Amino acid sequence: MIEEQDNTINLKEELFKYLSHWRWFVLSVFLTLICAVLYLKFTPKSYNVATKILIKDEKSNDLANQLSAFSEMSILGNGKNNIENEIEILKSRTLIYNTLDSLNFNIQYLDHSEVVAKDLYKSTPIKLVWNNYNITEPVTIEINNFEKNSFNVSVNDEKIGSATFGKLIKSEFGTFIVNSLAPMNEISEMQINVFPKMQQAENYQKNLNVAPSSKTSSVIDVSIIEKTPQKAADFLNTLISNYNLAGIKDKRFISENTANFISDRLTLIGTELGDVESQVEGYKKANTLSDIETEVKLYLDKLSSVEKSALENETKINIVNEVINHIAKTKYDDLVPSGLLASDVSSEGLIQEINQLILEKQRTPSATTENPTYIRLEQQIRALKSNLVASLKRNLSSLQIVKNDYKRQESEMQSKLSQVPRQEKEFRIIDRQQKVKEALYLFLLQKREETNITLAATDLNAKVIDKAIATNKPVAPKTMIILLAALILGALIPFIVIYLQNLLDTKIKTRFDITDNSNIPFLGDIPTSETSEQLMELSSRSSAAEAIRIVRTNLDFILSDKNEDECKVIFLTSTISGEGKTFVSANLAATFSLSGKKVLLMGLDLRNPKIYEYVKVNPLGVSNYITSNGKSLNDYIIPVEGYKNFDVLSSGSIPPNPTEILMTKKIKDIFDELKTQYDYIIVDTAPVSLVTDTLLVSKYADATIYVVRANKIDKEMLRIPNELYKENKLNKLTLVLNDSDVTKGYGYGYGYGYGSKMAEKSFWKRMLNIK
Repeated sequence: MIEEQDNTINLKEELFKYLSHWRWFVLSVFLTLICAVLYLKFTPKSYNVATKILIKDEKSNDLANQLSAFSEMSILGNGKNNIENEIEILKSRTLIYNTLDSLNFNIQYLDHSEVVAKDLYKSTPIKLVWNNYNITEPVTIEINNFEKNSFNVSVNDEKIGSATFGKLIKSEFGTFIVNSLAPMNEISEMQINVFPKMQQAENYQKNLNVAPSSKTSSVIDVSIIEKTPQKAADFLNTLISNYNLAGIKDKRFISENTANFISDRLTLIGTELGDVESQVEGYKKANTLSDIETEVKLYLDKLSSVEKSALENETKINIVNEVINHIAKTKYDDLVPSGLLASDVSSEGLIQEINQLILEKQRTPSATTENPTYIRLEQQIRALKSNLVASLKRNLSSLQIVKNDYKRQESEMQSKLSQVPRQEKEFRIIDRQQKVKEALYLFLLQKREETNITLAATDLNAKVIDKAIATNKPVAPKTMIILLAALILGALIPFIVIYLQNLLDTKIKTRFDITDNSNIPFLGDIPTSETSEQLMELSSRSSAAEAIRIVRTNLDFILSDKNEDECKVIFLTSTISGEGKTFVSANLAATFSLSGKKVLLMGLDLRNPKIYEYVKVNPLGVSNYITSNGKSLNDYIIPVEGYKNFDVLSSGSIPPNPTEILMTKKIKDIFDELKTQYDYIIVDTAPVSLVTDTLLVSKYADATIYVVRANKIDKEMLRIPNELYKENKLNKLTLVLNDSDVTKGYGYGYGYGYGSKMAEKSFWKRMLNIK
């Protein structure tokens, strides 16, 4: 049933629909591959250049371990760099801007002598001196027509005219000078692009890829995609170098501030120490003293312990006062000298924490007073400095108490020295001042040396594992992907076109369009005939002739219930005019006659007869016989020239009332008389969708052939023969497809004519299968 067939997909048929157009697929794939090759040839290549660095852990710094003997020094940091923070620093706009500026990448030189522009990085024969760095949009300078010392120049498509090497050139975008570095050789046209530095830094920031190699390592991969690989390699190597320099600068910042503070204090203490030593020398001369220590040896032994403690306490008090004064004189975000309060662990810890916060605040990119991070750091610094001052003052109070106690002890001992001359007492006061200043001076000298060692021992933040090098393997465009895409697209375009064409084209084209939409027996399809206006000859081996013979053979099976010697009447009709029923009628009749049967070709299309187009006919025929009473039917029948046993009876003159004529009793008499004379009567009737003529005489037919022409009617029109078949209005209704294109490869029999000669076609028509 038709309903069941609609649910079945004929894969072979669907496949043949596309395979028959294989030439279009080949042409489409060829063209898309050509386009892909041209695209790959003329599209600038992009290269991926990468470097690999190791972010060092300062806790494992070998140099810091070597300096561990300086236990009082806390300026050797012990914090671990945060990988994510370092990634953000590497991608910071400031670092990228400084890198591009140092490489002078804002000026690009391109050779436009060929189709694909070539970047003349490090090989440009000219150099541009640009005097306006406040541009907001890129400026394009085109230079051509090079002569010995002159050239033509235009800026942003605005022609400037002729210019000279080394001379100032003015434009609305700025002034510039073009200097010659080398002969132009084969370069005929150059383009110089001047980019805004900040805009270029933002573009590089977007293209720069910085990511950790793994979650557990401190290795970072830094890469960038650039059309000039050497330029990309220089950019990455300079970026890492600038990153390390910035890290060294940060690490030295605290040490340098501490060194400056110690140097200032050494100068002041040195002056005070010199004054005290001068006082000692003057006092001895004035009082003619020589070896006071020997005279008071016994007392000094007793006082040595107290004096030593008092001396150390006095030193601590001076250092605490100096630190408090320094904090009071400097700004809140100035660094605090570290490593001076070794005995006060709490205060020293606060100093380290304050310095770390100050550095973090200074390294915060694009910080403003409205930045939450900036405000938080400022508040923390102020609070910690307040805590530090309070801690130092508490420490100072404790030291003062200890000092007073030492004074009390000294007073007790001084009472025992009442016998010592007055000069010794006065000298002891001066000598004590000298020793305090000397001890403080030596302590500052030691700290200065430690700070200088720290400055010299500063290590790099990052170690380069793999240096960036220029590569000659492009990453874009990807050749294989482009070619594969072109191949797929080339196959997809004709597939979509054919699919849409088949989807929108509802015409009957092949036998499957009939058999899938109708249960009417199908006799065969007749391909396009090379001699559509001529009858088939006995020796004809064309595809159309073979198809007619197959239709004749199949028709014999349809009429197998008729006796061999009994006449067989075969009607041919169609849906509309122009479907080739007359062509099939004439050739089918000729084919029967060539087999030795006596055949009559009869015209019953009284409205639009066309038999005369194929055979010579009597102008008078069926209509004339019915309307006249004097002549015999045989008077209207004439033989067909060149054929034996083949006669023709035309429809005659076109009557004004064809329906009434076909309803007369003479029609039955005509068929009864002709059946006695012929083996086959082939009747060419009128189309069934236009008039009822065929249905009026259908009872005289032993079989009816319904001719459907390919590419003529829609599949929807098959409902007409289907209804006729279902209602049994036409005897033994069968279908024949006419004018089909069997060269598609899926027609009935897959092609006819074993030795038929085809008309010569041009190469492109043969290639693309165009009729």
